[in-house]
Amino acid sequence: MESSENTKSKWAAYFGGVTVVASLLLVAWEIRQNTVALSAQALQDLNSMANEILLTAADNDQLSSVLEKGDDDLSSLSDAEYRQYWSYSYGLINGLDAAFGFYQKGILSEDDFSGWRTYTCEYLGTPSARTIWENDKASFGEDFGMFVEDECDI
Repeated sequence: MESSENTKSKWAAYFGGVTVVASLLLVAWEIRQNTVALSAQALQDLNSMANEILLTAADNDQLSSVLEKGDDDLSSLSDAEYRQYWSYSYGLINGLDAAFGFYQKGILSEDDFSGWRTYTCEYLGTPSARTIWENDKASFGEDFGMFVEDECDI
């Protein structure tokens, strides 16, 4: 009788161990699924934000003119035009900072971030955008500031 009880105990322990392992595998799979979903959502949100900013200029002739004029020479802008230029640029830089933050946290892959990296350096490499950046970089993340300096030579 003891061996029958002993056998039952061993099977119960074995079954309990298998259940724990199966539960851990399920949790790992769910975490992976959540990570994939979070990454996809982050990329979609970033792209939507960028599209909204870019389409704002495309749909607004007056803003497009201000951006063109500001790209040529910030000092040629009136106070109201400068505010428009600054707001547009600051919003765009803020989105680039968010993309970097998602990349840094592992939410965006290297491949997903590569275009954002290139655009960050191209955009902030222009004289007018660089001026906005230099004036306001303290309001962005310190890590993003170091990234811009290291990657973009700014």
